[in-house]
Amino acid sequence: MAADLNGRQMVFLDGQFLAVDEARISPLDRGFLYGDGVFTTMRAEGGQVLYLSEHLERLGRSLRDLRLRLPVVDDWEVVLAELLRRNSLAERVAAVKMIVTRGCSVLPGLPRTGASTLVIYAAAYFPPPAASRREGYRLRIARDGFAPPFSRYKSLNYLYHLAARQAALDEDADDAVLLDCQGRVSETTIGSLLLKTHGNWWTPESPFQLPGITLRGMMKLLKEEGLGVEWRTAGEADLVSAETIWVLNSLMGIMPASQLDQHPLAEPGWEEAERLRERFFARGREKR
Repeated sequence: MAADLNGRQMVFLDGQFLAVDEARISPLDRGFLYGDGVFTTMRAEGGQVLYLSEHLERLGRSLRDLRLRLPVVDDWEVVLAELLRRNSLAERVAAVKMIVTRGCSVLPGLPRTGASTLVIYAAAYFPPPAASRREGYRLRIARDGFAPPFSRYKSLNYLYHLAARQAALDEDADDAVLLDCQGRVSETTIGSLLLKTHGNWWTPESPFQLPGITLRGMMKLLKEEGLGVEWRTAGEADLVSAETIWVLNSLMGIMPASQLDQHPLAEPGWEEAERLRERFFARGREKR
C-alpha cells in the first residue's frame, strides 16, 4: 500500500481517515469471528474508481440479502478520491477494497444491527504486463470440493476460494475453475468465465457464482459488435471442448487462458482480448 506525505498507510474506517497503525476494529466484530460480511474490489485510475455505481449496486444487493447495513456516506466519489490522494495513488492504477461487516452482536443468526463496520483501503495495483497476458493463464479444474452456496456474494467466507487457488498454484497452474455441488461450471477463484466454442461466445450459468461486473460489461461490448453471449449450463466436457477461455475481473479486465488441465487452448484470443480489455476500461473512465 502507498502512504500519505508522512509515510503512513491510510484507510477509511467508519467515517474517518486513519493511519493503519491507528485503525482499530473490535476483536468481537463478527467479520473477524465468523466472516460475517461482504466486500468488493475495484480498479481506480487517475484518482477515480471505475464502474463505481455497478460495484455499489452489487454490494447493496448482497447487503440486503444478508441483512447487513451499509453505513451512510454522503458522497462515495469524494471519499474514495480523498483516500487515493492520501495514499499518493491519485496518479496511479490502484486497487480499492471496500469491506462491510455486521459489527459486534451476540444475537443468533443474521441480526440486523445499527453498528456495521466499514473499512476501505487502497493499494497500488500492477496489472499483468502484456507479455504475461499473451502467455496466458494455466487453469486447473478444482475437483476436491465445490463452490459454496454464498459464492453468489463476495462474502468474507473466502477460504474455499483461497484453498482452491493454492491447490492450482501447487500444480504449477495460475487459477482454478470451480464447479458447483451439481458439477456445473461456475467461475474461477478470482473471476468470471467467458468462453468461445465453435465460434460462439458463452458463459457458464450456476446459482453459485458471483454476478460479474466485468462479464456484464464485456457482454455489452460484444453485443454492440453484433456478437451475442449465451448463458449455458455447462460441465467439464464443455470446458474441454472450448477453444477460447477468458478469466474476467474488475482489476485486470481479461486474462486469456493458454491451457486447461495441461491441455493447450486452440485459440487463446490474445489480440481480441487486448482490444476488448482497453474498450472496457475506457468506458469505465467515461462513466465517471
